[in-house]
Amino acid sequence: MNKTYTKKELVGYLTGLAGQNILYNIIATGLAFYFQSVIFLPAIACSLIFALARVWDAINDPIMGTIVDKTKTKWGKCKPYLLFVPAVILVTTIIPFFNSMYAEPNDMHEVALQDNSKYTAFVESDLTKELEYEGETYYFVPANGTWELERDANGTPLTDEDGNTIKTAVMVYSGDKHTPVEDKTLAETVLQEFQNEYGFEKATGTKAVLIIAWAAFSYILWGMTYTIGDIPLWGVTSLMTENQNDRAKILTLARAVANVGMIGTLFTMIAPSFQGMYKARGMDEAHSLRMAYITLAIVMTVFATILFQFAGFSVKERVKSQNTKKYTVKENFQIMFGNKPFRQILISGILRSPIQLLGVVAMTLVMYYFFNNNIGGTLFVDGSLNVTLVLQVFTVVFGLLGGMIVFPLFTPKLITKYEKKKLYNFFSLVGAIPFAGIFVFFMISGGNILTWPGMIVMAILFFMAGASMGSLNVLQSVMIADCVDYEEYNTGVRPDGVFFSGQSFITKLSAGIASLISGAVYAIVEFSDKNVALLNNALVNGADFKTYNDGKFAAAMFFLISIPPAIGMILAAIPTLRYKLTDKEHTRILEELIERRGEITEGAPVVEQEADESDEAVQLESEEEKEEEKEAKAEKDNT
Repeated sequence: MNKTYTKKELVGYLTGLAGQNILYNIIATGLAFYFQSVIFLPAIACSLIFALARVWDAINDPIMGTIVDKTKTKWGKCKPYLLFVPAVILVTTIIPFFNSMYAEPNDMHEVALQDNSKYTAFVESDLTKELEYEGETYYFVPANGTWELERDANGTPLTDEDGNTIKTAVMVYSGDKHTPVEDKTLAETVLQEFQNEYGFEKATGTKAVLIIAWAAFSYILWGMTYTIGDIPLWGVTSLMTENQNDRAKILTLARAVANVGMIGTLFTMIAPSFQGMYKARGMDEAHSLRMAYITLAIVMTVFATILFQFAGFSVKERVKSQNTKKYTVKENFQIMFGNKPFRQILISGILRSPIQLLGVVAMTLVMYYFFNNNIGGTLFVDGSLNVTLVLQVFTVVFGLLGGMIVFPLFTPKLITKYEKKKLYNFFSLVGAIPFAGIFVFFMISGGNILTWPGMIVMAILFFMAGASMGSLNVLQSVMIADCVDYEEYNTGVRPDGVFFSGQSFITKLSAGIASLISGAVYAIVEFSDKNVALLNNALVNGADFKTYNDGKFAAAMFFLISIPPAIGMILAAIPTLRYKLTDKEHTRILEELIERRGEITEGAPVVEQEADESDEAVQLESEEEKEEEKEAKAEKDNT
């Protein structure tokens, strides 16, 4: 009888996996948005930080895989890490959010155009500021005689009846300094240009270096500790069972639950709801949003870590490798790249890296394109819920998550009918079509898809793209587990930790490459540091993201989640077109491995282990079989 996991172990493992993936998505999507759109780090700095972390992972992940494979405890080689690492990841997930703002709003951040009817006679003043705009000189004077915000006796900025900070009214003049700008649209335009010049102050010198350095250090530290938990979490799946169907089942469910962990991406959408309590203490828009993100980071990380801990308490390692030799990091690298089917999967996963842009850019796109970076103001119009928008957004989200979570659940059935290699290449090539279609449809619609026909088409495209992406994730994990068997069969070495470190490496390197791509595109359209701060301010004052900057920002985001992923999907099929390990060959290998393990185990000293009801049943059945064999032998001897 094959050794396999119990239902209790499966549920505990999947619960822990959900928590771990919530933690991953808080950082993978939430931190990228936080760095660029909350504390306003330069886009190029963000992309370099993520890329640098991935370079380090190229070294760190195989090292951690080697350490896992060398670990020997009474619990096994993966379980100890799952018991003790979650608490460490809790801390390292929170600290990247404790950083200063790269672009600080000054007292002019809250400037607003004063009504034309309230213009006063121009008075020569040292407060006057000048700005050249399209060949004309404009002059700006604060209506209340100071650029400082009005404050109460405690120094807290005054607020209106809705709790919003009262903005400094600005008078705009042109010509001889005595002529108010009568065209309100023109006045608002030049006022926005004024804020571009004076509204935000970027960090410089040592302060700027420290802010970026802390962002880099804290993110790399998180990546290292996350790896210490991630490799054992996936590697233990090949140690929980030696049944091929049960392995496919747990990896399929694991991939589905990992996608459920995408609720961590809601981090970006939920955070602003904490902003009000900080505004009530007198914080401005920018600083109150920063504190809201820090608060939610603590709350969600604690919750996710509690779930993660269930994996350590639940899993049991049932498959034991008989290999006793310890391998160095260099030797493990040689094992990884010497295993041809594993090498093919590794290269394919790296080529598919742009697919991670969906995670890197998605929440930024959702926050800006659908909610104008103001969820409350967009969802509630005149105190009433905008039901149409809610249903439209839900339609697209349901399409994407339905594709990524529900469709892959059928992958084990497909594996029983079709060759894994054929399925892998099919989803890679066909999946490129809906990804490309997303940007094509966006352009055809003129940049506005917020109509029912537009959202339905997008939902279908996202479902197809998500189904391909989710199925590939399942197939990748199952095929890596097959490669572990392949290596054990050929060399006697079972490198679960090293090979699943390859999966972790693919995921994180892909995110780094995706960050470089997004950083380059954002730099081209100037969606970076101060410009993001100015965009946020413009949206607060009534601008529409879909048309802001001639729609360049919106087009850039839709391009990023469409065209590069489509190209990556096509490239990913190239290394696996001639995939070496066929399903027929793997079945033969696994059967022989099970037979070898049985031969080695027979006659070996019994090691006392903690057993649950299913273990006891297996033990009892084994003892009964031995008794029957003894009786049969005795009867034969007597005859």
